[in-house]
Amino acid sequence: MQKTRRVLFSTILLLAIVPMSPTHAATEHGPKLVSGAPVRHTLVSCATNTAEALTCIESVAVIEKLGDEPIIGKLTGRKIPSGNDSRMGDSERPVLAVNGATEISVTPGNYEEWTFPKADGTSAKSGDVIVFSEFQPHKATWCWSAVQCTSNREEYTVPLQSSRGPDTWKDNDDFVFVVTIRAPKTFEFGEVSGSAKNASVVYGKDLPDFKGVAMRQIIASFSPIATARGVQSGGGAPPERATFTTYNANLWIYGLNNDITQFLGPCAKLGGVQVVSNAMHSVDPVWDPATETIKVRLETPHLKPDGELNLGYLEVRIPRKSAICMWGFDLDGSINASVSITYDDGSKPSVATVIGKRVENDYLIITSGFHFSSPNIGIKITQAAATPTPSPTPSASASASPSPTPVTKVIVAKKIRSTISCVKGKIVKKVTALSPKCPKGFSLKS
Repeated sequence: MQKTRRVLFSTILLLAIVPMSPTHAATEHGPKLVSGAPVRHTLVSCATNTAEALTCIESVAVIEKLGDEPIIGKLTGRKIPSGNDSRMGDSERPVLAVNGATEISVTPGNYEEWTFPKADGTSAKSGDVIVFSEFQPHKATWCWSAVQCTSNREEYTVPLQSSRGPDTWKDNDDFVFVVTIRAPKTFEFGEVSGSAKNASVVYGKDLPDFKGVAMRQIIASFSPIATARGVQSGGGAPPERATFTTYNANLWIYGLNNDITQFLGPCAKLGGVQVVSNAMHSVDPVWDPATETIKVRLETPHLKPDGELNLGYLEVRIPRKSAICMWGFDLDGSINASVSITYDDGSKPSVATVIGKRVENDYLIITSGFHFSSPNIGIKITQAAATPTPSPTPSASASASPSPTPVTKVIVAKKIRSTISCVKGKIVKKVTALSPKCPKGFSLKS
């Protein structure tokens, strides 16, 4: 039986700002230091990378609204300590136990704050942002408990939080943040998850070698999303009603050397499947060869803190090469996006809205309007006839089978407008048109 792991998007920020005792070291949840092995570390700006970590943040930018030029961020100089945790370093460099000592310590890392000044002297509406980013190298050890550890948890975590307070992005969730990371070419992402929307993770340009290692950019673009949260005890169901709402933006970029990516089956090695939502927990997507679907399970409270129904939002971005591997056909032509929603308790699914469209070399499926707390969602792409007929919405009845009834919507991809990415230095601009061309001074991103 395949074993999936929950991704807890709220906990990491608490771990980042709450001091932890060195006695937490090898026996509890989190990184474990092993003599001679690489170390999990905070990700700082390449400009302040005094520890000479292999990977660092090249830039952070914000786009206030669609079509605007990115506002390039600058460091404020404020550093947020990772806490008194002897497991979280400032570089991935391996450490050695001294004289056979059982306790290994590293130089603690910091997180950094960025500000976004405009040319007119004002600042971006997003306010200053703290980037609580970390890198877990391949072969660095991570423990889920005292007896369950792995050295195959290669990943970047990129959570963003407003310095002004938790409600800063409540009414400005269309901001798009762009975080550009200097990464070793040996890191190839196999999956992306997170609490976010408008998400896209792509490889950027090649960079000069660093310490003899080939490097390139990884560019992550994503927006904040409102996420209703509550306390969920060890492996249990989420609470019926949320106790608070966050408006942050968090991404997890899993490398192909992360055990999590294996659940996408043989096509996982092609990488690039991206799943983000407004759920508190996301169980890692799984490829089901029998039904030819990508299955996702989301968990979050059924109700918002004010008692209103908590409606779901899910984005799934599937690269062209992965779609060919999974379903055996190209994304050109008429394509159907099929999304089924079921519940373990047999609840009748709410009618969801499904949008499917081509975005450059990816197929993007957006599903919204379904209810929580723990929907099982299946995503499938099929070739369509020239004139598609939408499937009727099924209804549950007392005489129906006790198994959950799926809601399925079919949307045909329209090949009308296309989008390209153009670059000018560190600025990335997307152009959408019938025949898009890069503006003067920009070149097409390879």
